Amino acid sequence: MTQEESRAAAVAAARALLLDQGAAAITLKAVAAKIGRTHANLLHHFGSVAGLHRALAEDIAVTVSASITSAIASRRQGLATERDVVDAMFDAFARDGAGELIGWIALTRQRDALKPVIETIAAIVADFTASGDQRPMDKVTLGLVLLAVGDSLVGEEVSEGTGQTREAVREIAVRQIAAMVVQD
Repeated sequence: MTQEESRAAAVAAARALLLDQGAAAITLKAVAAKIGRTHANLLHHFGSVAGLHRALAEDIAVTVSASITSAIASRRQGLATERDVVDAMFDAFARDGAGELIGWIALTRQRDALKPVIETIAAIVADFTASGDQRPMDKVTLGLVLLAVGDSLVGEEVSEGTGQTREAVREIAVRQIAAMVVQD
């Protein structure tokens, strides 16, 4: 394997561990075992487990960004609703493990590893600004991301505790958009 292929295999293995066992399972030892490499080999590629987490965050940020920007583009073309955008964002954070990874990185104080996610969010906001959109999409994005991350982490438990359905937070997000943005 080339260095690039080895690095990509490690990130793919880390993603599989994230989805199967959770963020705590992403260790250099576990990833090395999954791809038939040594702990030292992964240290060479990533420098530390934080470096591996950052690489995984970069990989997930690309996937999440593509999903969200596609939904936004469909909305701009009149082919999707605000709910479709909300669903794309919430689903991307839950399905791809981004919410759990963000939570784990934050709780373990590896804030530098969040940079790819922050850069992705900034790029989405910048796209609105560059398009001449005068609506407060920075605030809308802030609220939606925080709701989506929170939902991916504890949505089921909080929904149960409040007696609300899991869909209720998505409806709240849609109402948030409507309250902050003048409808087309």
